[in-house]
Amino acid sequence: MKRFLTVLFLFLLGCILVAYAVANRNPVSFVIDPFMDEKFAPRIEAPLSYFLFGALFAGVVAGWLTAWLGQGHWRKTARETHKEATIWKREAENLKRGLEATTPRPPLPPATRPLRSLT
Repeated sequence: MKRFLTVLFLFLLGCILVAYAVANRNPVSFVIDPFMDEKFAPRIEAPLSYFLFGALFAGVVAGWLTAWLGQGHWRKTARETHKEATIWKREAENLKRGLEATTPRPPLPPATRPLRSLT
């Protein structure tokens, strides 16, 4: 049921975005330097939805990059902890092998002959 609701929500969101893009297809001018004279200022003309979706995409990428850089400390700690755990595991295995080699093994029980039946 949860998966169905997720798919339904994403479908509705997609329909809204498509309707928004179709409704905003008239070209607008994006002036790169607003302080220059309007006649000579470099500009880009495109539908408004292109600029809005571009800004949304840039915001998602900027958020992802910020989160990734902010979590760098935890990734570094995880790498160091993993290396330390590997060292401790290797040392424990070496000690276990050394302990097994030095401990005497208990003697085997005396071999018994199987009983024979008299029949």
